[in-house]
Amino acid sequence: MMKCLFSRCVVLTLGATTALLGQVRIEADEADDLRNEMRELREQMQALREGYEERLSRLEQELEMVKSAASSKSTQLPSASTTPQQTSAPTSTTFSGGARTLQALNPEISATGDVTARYSDNNLDPDFNRFNFDSFEMALQHPLDPYSQAKFFLAFEDGEFTLEEGYMSWESLPGQIGLKVGRFHTNFGKMNRYHKHALPWADRDLPTRVLFGDEGLISTGLSLTWLPPRLPIAQTNEVYFEIFNNSNDRAFSGRGFKDPVFLGRLLNYYDLSDSAYFEWGVSAATSHWDLEKRNRSTVWGLDLGYRWQPPRRALYRSFELRSELFYNDRRNWSGGNPFGLFASGQYQLNRRWFAGLRYQFAQDLEDSREHASSLSPFLTFWQSEFVRLRAQYDHYWRTLGRDENRFFVQFTWSMGPHKHEAY
Repeated sequence: MMKCLFSRCVVLTLGATTALLGQVRIEADEADDLRNEMRELREQMQALREGYEERLSRLEQELEMVKSAASSKSTQLPSASTTPQQTSAPTSTTFSGGARTLQALNPEISATGDVTARYSDNNLDPDFNRFNFDSFEMALQHPLDPYSQAKFFLAFEDGEFTLEEGYMSWESLPGQIGLKVGRFHTNFGKMNRYHKHALPWADRDLPTRVLFGDEGLISTGLSLTWLPPRLPIAQTNEVYFEIFNNSNDRAFSGRGFKDPVFLGRLLNYYDLSDSAYFEWGVSAATSHWDLEKRNRSTVWGLDLGYRWQPPRRALYRSFELRSELFYNDRRNWSGGNPFGLFASGQYQLNRRWFAGLRYQFAQDLEDSREHASSLSPFLTFWQSEFVRLRAQYDHYWRTLGRDENRFFVQFTWSMGPHKHEAY
């Protein structure tokens, strides 16, 4: 019995020893393979290094030969006894094309289309219950030199081309001053600077349409911008002063530069946190409303803005609030002084979808006792930075006439570097 156990133990020990020796042999073989591979890699690296050194040495020799040849040619000057026939040699003229220079001088060209399908249960409005090609806009912009740039925006509306904006600007004049000359959307409030296709809604807000018309306050003139030292009322301040032709016959007389409009604006900006900011501005535009220039019309504006966009989720989450108040102080106007406002909020649901709500109110320009208001939910889908789709519903309440329901489906697309520009 003991001999049997002893023999089994010996067999097991020998088997384990054999297995262990086999494993050690396998590991030793793997180590040898790794060493061989490392040696081959070192040899390859050495061969590559020697090859590069040889090529580098050859290139250096060729470079020295080129330098010596060039220096010998430059030192061979004609002597005084050499005749012109002996020194003159045929020379070849090399022409270089200017394609790259011309390409650099070409302006950036963009095109934007904006089509809206509109429906209203009020059949009296000719702009509804139809498809509207609201605008085709072509933008041309380019720096003129290191100090100034030019922008042109041509719009095709109602069957004809018009110049919506065209101006040149200097952005960094001495004293923190900027200058703009030409035709432009004026800096009255915040949203007046936006082209229609860049608005966060399918139509321009009601108070702006009542006071200035569908395009907002736009004219030809001069605009000065000043960045003053930091004021205690905000972290950053901007001051605007503009003078332009009186081409608006709603809030003003429309008499052109015989009765120019003077505009001033103060914008103040706060950083509330890394994710949010708040800004507010005060605007005033003044001229006369009568052709005799006896009665002044001054439009006052207050705009408020808040935006939240966490840096880590900037592509997927944001929230924005916008509000503007308007008051038209009209001297000796029988219809009174109209007042208007709008407030809008928009929340980003994910990377492509935005949902918002807008409320607006405006008194009638001819008779401030008449007024209208509306509530408008809207939904925006950004297919890409070049294509945007939007659906909007408006419900209007009016003191004169019955309530109205409106629906918008908006299709906007853009080609080129100028997209839906924001200000």
